[in-house]
Amino acid sequence: MNKQNKSKKKQLVPLNDHVFKRMFGDVGCEEQLTTLLNGLTKRTYESAIKTIEIIEKEIPREQYDDKEIRLDVVGITDKGERFNIEAQLRNVDMDSRGLYYVSRQLVQSVKKGQDYNKMNKVIMITIFGSTNKKMDKQEEYYIYEKSNEYTEKYEFIMPKFDSLKNKDLNNPQHRCLMFLSDKTDAKMREKVIKMEPGLEKAQKIMDYINSSPQEIELYENRELTRMDIKNAKERDTQEGIEIGLEKGKKIGLEKGKKIGLEKGKKIGLEKGKKIGLEKGKKIGLEKGKEEIAIKLKNKGFSIEDIAEITEQNPKLIEKL
Repeated sequence: MNKQNKSKKKQLVPLNDHVFKRMFGDVGCEEQLTTLLNGLTKRTYESAIKTIEIIEKEIPREQYDDKEIRLDVVGITDKGERFNIEAQLRNVDMDSRGLYYVSRQLVQSVKKGQDYNKMNKVIMITIFGSTNKKMDKQEEYYIYEKSNEYTEKYEFIMPKFDSLKNKDLNNPQHRCLMFLSDKTDAKMREKVIKMEPGLEKAQKIMDYINSSPQEIELYENRELTRMDIKNAKERDTQEGIEIGLEKGKKIGLEKGKKIGLEKGKKIGLEKGKKIGLEKGKKIGLEKGKEEIAIKLKNKGFSIEDIAEITEQNPKLIEKL
């Protein structure tokens, strides 16, 4: 009983992988997904999405060596547009990953014998729960790009939105982002869901998760995995620095003997530190991923989920 009461008081992170998919990615969540998409993309009146079908989130291999993909939330609208929403609490490279996701979905939308102009438009939406150096240079809290008639991209940077001083409750995009932010207080969240029936349904799902020990366990497993990866990266970066420093000293000293002791120490040491640091970070990071993969296997996660979380080859995970 105490454990359950404690779980009820937990403040959930809406962008947590388990919570986000349960609120917007399961069949039956069409109303809240429509509300979210119309709000984030500023669609109203004639341009608004009327109906959406939530579809299978896994894109299977076409060839044996192809990479399997498990997407967060995917839906096809009444206009034939395909939306893919990814919630990312970790710093990941979504430029290359997003391009790969979009290209695979474009290919999947064309059937044998059809013309290429039958491709469905793919709209990629990524919601970042943290920033990186590239995002820090971005002034606005979101980016919109239209590459061609078949692809569009939206990126939302939650820390930048959270720091926005004049959030507007009358702005549907702001309402959706306030709902997704774990920085929104209870009173403001209540105002948001009163204005958006779809988000009120999403809140009820989040409340259910918060009252179920089984759901909370799945939520906490996702949070634990995220923290393990974060800690592993920090630890392995430090180990990489130490390995790189030692290797840099050795390389720098050897090269310094050849081109002159004083000049060689300076040039060789700096270059060696750089080479050693990169190699050390890579070795350390891979070791950290393996440790996390073993933990996840012991907790019963599937090989595919572990491969997605740790960004490792499923064959390597099977051997661990």
